[in-house]
Amino acid sequence: MTINYAKHDEEFYGVFKLLNGEEILGKAVLTQEGEGETLCFLSDPVVISVIEKQISEGKMMRGMGFHKWMQLSDEEFFIIREKDIIAVASMSKEIVLMYETYLANEMDETHEAKQERLKRKKSSIQNAKGYLGKIDEARAQFEKLFNL
Repeated sequence: MTINYAKHDEEFYGVFKLLNGEEILGKAVLTQEGEGETLCFLSDPVVISVIEKQISEGKMMRGMGFHKWMQLSDEEFFIIREKDIIAVASMSKEIVLMYETYLANEMDETHEAKQERLKRKKSSIQNAKGYLGKIDEARAQFEKLFNL
């Protein structure tokens, strides 16, 4: 089986229904491998999060957002085999806009969070920390220790 209903070798915003039931959104390129199998190269994949909140008696507020597909990975690029994909569709214009906004916010947050973490890790340099002596002094001690 090949995914022949989607254009190959052109980047597009896609929605992918996987064999395990997950729906993944992301920028993708489909390409034909040597053995005839199609591979999906997916960058910045996300999963839809549905949010429901009761606002008053009998009234429910419902919304949606995105979160990373593989939350414990720093990777931004994944390869999915054709046999793991049930269906492929292109994203609507509204969802593309939401997806791009999410990615822009995610990158900004990540950058700021990294800067904050680095700031916390930095310690002031103190002359006494890690200083054990001069090389000549250490050499003299080793020579005395080993009678050289």
